[in-house]
Amino acid sequence: MTAESFSQLVAAGPPPGCATPPVRRLNTISAAELQRKNIPPLQFIVEDFIATGLTILCSPPKYYKSWMMLDLGLQVSSGKPFLQHATNQCSCLYLALEDGERRLKDRMEQLLDGKDAPASFYFATSASTLRTGLCDMLDDFLKIHPDIGLVIIDTFQFVRDSAFAKESPYATDYREVSILKRFADNHGIALLLVHHLRKMKDDGDPFNMISGTNGIMAAADTTMVLTKDKRCDANTTLSFISRDVEASETVLAFNKDTCRWSVVGSTQDIAIQQSRRTYENNPIVRTIKALLDKSQNGWRGTMSELLVAGLAVTGSPLASGPRDLTAKLQALDDFLADDGIAHTRTSHGTGGGKHQFQYILSAEDILAASPPGTQF
Repeated sequence: MTAESFSQLVAAGPPPGCATPPVRRLNTISAAELQRKNIPPLQFIVEDFIATGLTILCSPPKYYKSWMMLDLGLQVSSGKPFLQHATNQCSCLYLALEDGERRLKDRMEQLLDGKDAPASFYFATSASTLRTGLCDMLDDFLKIHPDIGLVIIDTFQFVRDSAFAKESPYATDYREVSILKRFADNHGIALLLVHHLRKMKDDGDPFNMISGTNGIMAAADTTMVLTKDKRCDANTTLSFISRDVEASETVLAFNKDTCRWSVVGSTQDIAIQQSRRTYENNPIVRTIKALLDKSQNGWRGTMSELLVAGLAVTGSPLASGPRDLTAKLQALDDFLADDGIAHTRTSHGTGGGKHQFQYILSAEDILAASPPGTQF
């Protein structure tokens, strides 16, 4: 049908005897009205971490994420910090759909370590699916417990249904997550959905590992992913992306004695610490510092002499030869300078030369090392 024939059909109106359907108008607001409108600020259940709306936590199986969710519910319902974030105390509902009451009680007792359980933390170990009445169940519970601020569904797979006929996987994922997001928004609660990652690893973007299509992440307000370089690694990276909070990556560790997660640091902090340890353990650096410890005026010599000194200090060759050692030193120059060690080279004009290392003194260091009354 051409654009002209379509216009003619619209102009002709409905056939005789057919009622004209009512016009459904857009619900709009002007920019000026929106600017004047008093909209409450975003409410956080866990400050700068979990807000009202829909949050998804994804990880491979057996990553202790259910321990994390149980601890989250205990901390929020008690108003205690969670992973170094302050919480705003509220009642919590945990749909622990992979567990039974015996396991939940055993785990809770381990986390509580003799303390009383909060009365405002509720469990359910079974629930209907989205299509068979989950939202009605939750709505009924919230009417009885209007103080609920956090609902955890562990895991998403237990409340899902089969796709509709001819529905694409993306459409199914987006539709199901959107139902839960609308429920959370309409009730002003935080709904946290636990989900799995694919086995296939993606070093470039951990969010690409989420099981299913991009429709899951697209419908969520906040998405978190737990990953490790190797399953046996002690540390786990929590990658965080949100519509309302700045994206971040935090390194966590699970303590098998206390069964609690703790924050090790940001990935940037950990990288800096690792870089520092690598620098400190470098045999060239160890040799230079050993030589400087023996002479307050610094050390001066050829690369051949430094190779000999390195063998004496570390017990192994610093490099395959003088040229190789020079190249390695060039790569270390910035690190040495940051560590307060100056490296200079005096050329002989014949391709050779001597290298000098000495500690750099700041004005404060010079003043502190000077006799009282010294004038500058």
